Amino acid sequence: MLKSPSETLTLSKIYDIPPEDILFLDFSLVGVKLNFFYPRVRFEFIPENKSYFKTSFQRAIKKYFFALPTNSTSNYYIKDRYLMRGNERFGRIKNLANDTCDTSYPRRNGTVLNLNPVPKSSCHGCQFCHTLLQGANDRQEDLRSVSGVKNFIEKWLRKNKVLDLSHLIQVAVVTGCFGGEEKVIEYLQKLDNILSKYSFDGELFYYGSEITTKESFDRLKKIKHFAVCLSLECFENREKLVRDIKAKITIDKAKEILKIAKESGFRTNFSYILGLESIEIIEKRFKELFPYINSFPVINIFQVHRSQEKLRYSEAWKLDYYMKVRKIIEDLFKNTEMRPRVWENYRSLWYLNFAGEELTDIRTP
Repeated sequence: MLKSPSETLTLSKIYDIPPEDILFLDFSLVGVKLNFFYPRVRFEFIPENKSYFKTSFQRAIKKYFFALPTNSTSNYYIKDRYLMRGNERFGRIKNLANDTCDTSYPRRNGTVLNLNPVPKSSCHGCQFCHTLLQGANDRQEDLRSVSGVKNFIEKWLRKNKVLDLSHLIQVAVVTGCFGGEEKVIEYLQKLDNILSKYSFDGELFYYGSEITTKESFDRLKKIKHFAVCLSLECFENREKLVRDIKAKITIDKAKEILKIAKESGFRTNFSYILGLESIEIIEKRFKELFPYINSFPVINIFQVHRSQEKLRYSEAWKLDYYMKVRKIIEDLFKNTEMRPRVWENYRSLWYLNFAGEELTDIRTP
């Protein structure tokens, strides 16, 4: 994508955005080369090269977190615990690890807890997903039963040396498909009851596509702080790109679901994978869905893994595509209070700025 690292500084001036936002986008698009095999890696990144991280140093942002595909043709590589391109060193790498599917993982410096009660490693069907390639480290703990959840929480409390869950601002159910709407509702109600016994008063967040009816959303009103992200991912060719359960949700059906969720008083948005379709489709559909949400969509950069090259839209191989989409979405949301949450997304289109405004919050797990 970037012809050279110095192009970052040129593009930063052209688009009036921090160099970091462009450089990190390039990381997501081309991945990193390793001298050993992992399909994906995750790591902490500590910027050191002030030429590219001027904004980070000005704001005293000392650490970022990335999950990237490995790519034997990438210009980025890791040497002696430094992220490199050519002879240029960007910063230090800490805690490099295989990016496995996990039963649980923290975000926002341990104040958000994500749960995968249904193993994501067993959820296949969406063509652009990378879980098929990841190590299945999410089948070791039972997060479906009451006793299993309680055992997990007790171990988690001991590990983190805390007495309860009062410090968490969110528990997110981000998982493979449960296999039916009723199963999702029952699980969320059961989980809410368990969490409340551990003094949890944050948001219970569901990321998925199986809650579709008003009756179900009405039942979820008993949860004190509930939020839902409709796992939409793409707008066109859904019957080919997403698994059967998701493919049944047309754009009109998505509007209906989001409208019900929003009118129910829940924080409501949708998720989207950027890089699969044309700018014209993206602009049209975002404008259509805009009235039905009350928080910023979760927009992930499509990261190409083995045998997925043909899925990336032809124009999405150029950085200009992402800069245009960025401007379209910023124009749509700039007069609202809806903004990307930097801790929520490690393959984002925004890291430091949105429509000229600073994005602030904790950026590491």
